[in-house]
Amino acid sequence: MATGDTSDILSRLQSYMPRGWFGDWSEAPIITGLLTGIASVFNTVYLLVMFFWAQTRLDTSTGGWIDIWASDFLGTSLPRKANESDASYIARIKLTIFSAKGTRPAMETALTNLTGRAPIIFEPSRPLDSGCMGANTGVNSFFGVARFGSLAAPYGALITAYRPLVSGGSAGAAYNNAPTWSAYHAPTSHGYFGSLADETTAATDADILAAINATRPIGTNIGVYISN
Repeated sequence: MATGDTSDILSRLQSYMPRGWFGDWSEAPIITGLLTGIASVFNTVYLLVMFFWAQTRLDTSTGGWIDIWASDFLGTSLPRKANESDASYIARIKLTIFSAKGTRPAMETALTNLTGRAPIIFEPSRPLDSGCMGANTGVNSFFGVARFGSLAAPYGALITAYRPLVSGGSAGAAYNNAPTWSAYHAPTSHGYFGSLADETTAATDADILAAINATRPIGTNIGVYISN
């Protein structure tokens, strides 16, 4: 017997009946049947109340009610993905609503959480990004790319965002040798057999652009390159 089920409600109704009227309940089938019918209706009402109570909190909501949460807070900017589970959609909604915005670390965190790969952010007016002439400083020294900064391009940035690595299907199976990944090169193999239709990613290019637009400060000029 669980709280709110028919047996629980029946016992509660029986407890309100005047003592001595019916003696042992096993010997009063008519009144027991009547109370059981009432308890069944109350059980349905109780289940409905508990269901709707659960939908008042995002963490406990289910099905289409989660989509309503997303629509109320985010409009049409964060639809549910095809075959996405409730838990996954709730996590994305909470991440979108509560994540930090308007700063460079917030942008890096948002893209890393979305794709699983940290982006490269270059701000032309930021000396730590462009480095100094004749000195190995800045992010470009690490990646071996010479970029000149400019104070004439304030409030702007160039972002290299990376798509999530493919998974599923034959992404890891080649005919002779399995594909291999390096930090900055595409997978290589001999006699690779597979289909892009069999490969899936967690985030699309549209998701990446949406995350950048949702995180970037107002009035900034952002250039985006999305790479594999």
